[in-house]
Amino acid sequence: NGKITLAPNAMASVSMPLGGYIKNIKVMPGMVIGKGQVLAVIEDQSYVQIQQDYLTTKQQLSFASKDFARQKELNSSQAVSEKNYQLAESEFAKQKITLKSLEEKLKLIHINPATLTANTISKSVNIYAPISGMITKIDVNIGKYVNATDMLFQIMDNQSMYAKLNVFEKDAANLAIGQKIKVYTNTQPDVFYETKIEFVNKSYSEENAIEVYAKISNTTKKLIPGNYINATIQVDNNNAYVVSNDAIVDFEDKKFVFVQDANKNAFSMQEVQIGIVTDNVSEIRNYETLQNKNLVISDAYTLLMVLKNKEE
Repeated sequence: NGKITLAPNAMASVSMPLGGYIKNIKVMPGMVIGKGQVLAVIEDQSYVQIQQDYLTTKQQLSFASKDFARQKELNSSQAVSEKNYQLAESEFAKQKITLKSLEEKLKLIHINPATLTANTISKSVNIYAPISGMITKIDVNIGKYVNATDMLFQIMDNQSMYAKLNVFEKDAANLAIGQKIKVYTNTQPDVFYETKIEFVNKSYSEENAIEVYAKISNTTKKLIPGNYINATIQVDNNNAYVVSNDAIVDFEDKKFVFVQDANKNAFSMQEVQIGIVTDNVSEIRNYETLQNKNLVISDAYTLLMVLKNKEE
């Protein structure tokens, strides 16, 4: 048993690396959004300062670059002292570092440094969705001041679901990656989701269980993270001669199937030795006695009642 869960990269908590006031909110809980879609607009005076510092440093770097090139040329001809050349080189390197630092800060608040000009400076910036999915939580409102550590939105991508199963100690040794699994929920026990084991966490939980993870396709669109589930794990796979369970009758503490006689006008009961039994079929161990014979494959009990009534 276990629960439906999500892969770690299928859930996102959205925050803003620099604080500010929420100006506008573009989404609602339950809304399905795409990666890169605008969730909200936030504004603060500090955003203006970063943009101003970046553009100013960009101009200073341009000047420092030209001065460094000039001092380098003069130094090569011994026209200036080594000290002046080193000062120009140091200033050029410092401005490059400062510009790169400010560039990364701009990217944190989703401003493209390549397109920033004096005419595009703004006190407002957008907050974008880092993944596609459904908005499951909104913890802000218009006018609220938020800090860098505040979670503003939560997004879940329900396309990356996993069955997280607890397998107890007595069965843990039988686990292997790739084993087939049938998963079903408590509310829909007749709807099966087939998958296979992808990860086995070989560390016992507080309940003395091993955690098994299997990716699951939400084909019915009815699975929700947190759903309680049950599962059957196929621990082995053998070839066998099998018949439908509907072909087998239990009579006088023995198992029988019906074989069609050679003239095809009558049926006779033949005892069989049953091996492994699944939901739909049963293994026949003495299959050699049935080869090249026609068997009744369904409604065997109905035929048994007819034959017994005739005998009586």
